Amino acid sequence: MNHETGDRSIKEDEDSLFLHLIPDTPEVKKIRSLQGREYEYAELIGIVEYSIARYFYEVNRKIKDRDAVSALKSIKRNYNKNVSYFKQDFEKEIVKDLIELLEEKQVTHHELKLAIDYVLEVIDNRSWMEDEQAYIKWVAYIMDLFTEEENEEYEKSIKKLASKLGLSGKHADLMLMKGNEEDYFEFIEEYGDVEEYGEENEGDEGKERDKRGELTEEGLTEEELIAELESKFLLMEDNEKFDFLLENGPEFYELAGLYISELAEKGEFDRIQELYSKLTEKYDDFLYLYVFMGATYLEIDPALAKSYFELALKALDKLNDLSDSTKERLRDSFLSLIEKID
Repeated sequence: MNHETGDRSIKEDEDSLFLHLIPDTPEVKKIRSLQGREYEYAELIGIVEYSIARYFYEVNRKIKDRDAVSALKSIKRNYNKNVSYFKQDFEKEIVKDLIELLEEKQVTHHELKLAIDYVLEVIDNRSWMEDEQAYIKWVAYIMDLFTEEENEEYEKSIKKLASKLGLSGKHADLMLMKGNEEDYFEFIEEYGDVEEYGEENEGDEGKERDKRGELTEEGLTEEELIAELESKFLLMEDNEKFDFLLENGPEFYELAGLYISELAEKGEFDRIQELYSKLTEKYDDFLYLYVFMGATYLEIDPALAKSYFELALKALDKLNDLSDSTKERLRDSFLSLIEKID
């Protein structure tokens, strides 16, 4: 989505959003949310998001999602104040962009607040990603502000996150808004606790941490190590990837998920099954493998997906070093998925 702004001939001491808004009507006041009305209010929502994205991309790459939340809440509280009231440049730029839109489009007071609330909800919907700039980066990507290289880097990071959570390539696309985002967040609610497994597991797959710890002593942080390994992995031929995972699958489960997702996107399900068969011969408690497989087949073969989630439940019982609370959260997630498939 592209938006053009005007000449900025706004008198900050005299102009305000309030002056450009029209009175609410009884019909408008009945609207409680813009969910489901995105098309109708696309221009209003879009200018708010574009203003945030442009400020991040062109002015300050260090702003975080919480800064956007603070700016929007301040604008919602003080939209009747003159532009000069807003001391933060970030807030001021959003206000000015909105004024330029309101000079051409009729918007009521209630509709403006609903649009701000909508964007705040979108920001909150990405807070689970545990990136202080999860929304900021996403909206810059969606608004097509990134260079081709930056786009590739961002897409790569999202696919890596999806892989870590055991999500399929389809769900990575949903994270990139190449599909219906509501479907994606419904799925994430079901999977919400899966990523905690990677954080809290100190058992067999905790060996991964030990191995990575040894490497960090050579000068790499764990994050740098994973990035380097992923870069090398992506450059491997298919057979090399396959052999690498047979030797290191549980230690680098993110790469296993990434490879399975790649194969699924190419429709190479026989290859997926071959990898699965050989990995389970060596590692019968590879919990993430069962999660990856379940996610891969969830849409195309629910019955098969269910069987993998049932295997995940069995593997969960074998991981004695997980805390009881983590086991319970994971068990509830798997049972919920199985119940919905039924």
